[in-house]
Amino acid sequence: MSTLGIDKAYISVIDATKDTVVTGVDGINGDATDKVGVFVADETTAKGIVGFNLTNMSGSQTDIYGSNKIVWISQGKAAPQGVLTVNALPYQVLNRVLGRKEKGDGGYEAAGKNNTYIAVLVKSAEAFDVDKPVYAGFYKGLAQMATENMQTNNAADQRVQDALTIKAAERGKDGFGAYYYSEEAAFTEKRMFEDFFPGVDVSTLVADGSGDGGNPASK
Repeated sequence: MSTLGIDKAYISVIDATKDTVVTGVDGINGDATDKVGVFVADETTAKGIVGFNLTNMSGSQTDIYGSNKIVWISQGKAAPQGVLTVNALPYQVLNRVLGRKEKGDGGYEAAGKNNTYIAVLVKSAEAFDVDKPVYAGFYKGLAQMATENMQTNNAADQRVQDALTIKAAERGKDGFGAYYYSEEAAFTEKRMFEDFFPGVDVSTLVADGSGDGGNPASK
């Protein structure tokens, strides 16, 4: 998928059993009044998204030989993961994504184990048309930040970004995640958000509809 830049990321906490978005105090925003349960990371809320690097999107391939020829190619199951790099996630959101529990004294437990599943959807654009968004993401996964590196300032500020490695799990028959292309005639933002963030009203995430596909019957 050829892309141009990266715009924002949508992140939510997912109920591991029901595969629906968790809202309220247990959701990603930690707010009892929050009915959506999605945090939008962009230049305003997180000083911008730096990158989303997807790997292991295809399984290993094994040649099957017969009659002195390759007659089949066996393909193993993919094990997708992505590294989402953000300039500065709010520490509350970062700790919730990593499954760290509040200690009640201003601290968060550094347990090193995360049982909090999240959904993540990242917005980019077509490589030669910034006005045509494309999206990629995982329905359900566990995030880790295995290393954190603090460095001394010198002639330049030594600023460290938040880099989350997200290992994808499968959401039933839906698989690991999806790619969405706004140029597709059947595309609507509402339908896409409902796919990635089930169980909540996604209307506040939907823009004015100008990014929807070209088929009016699909809206």
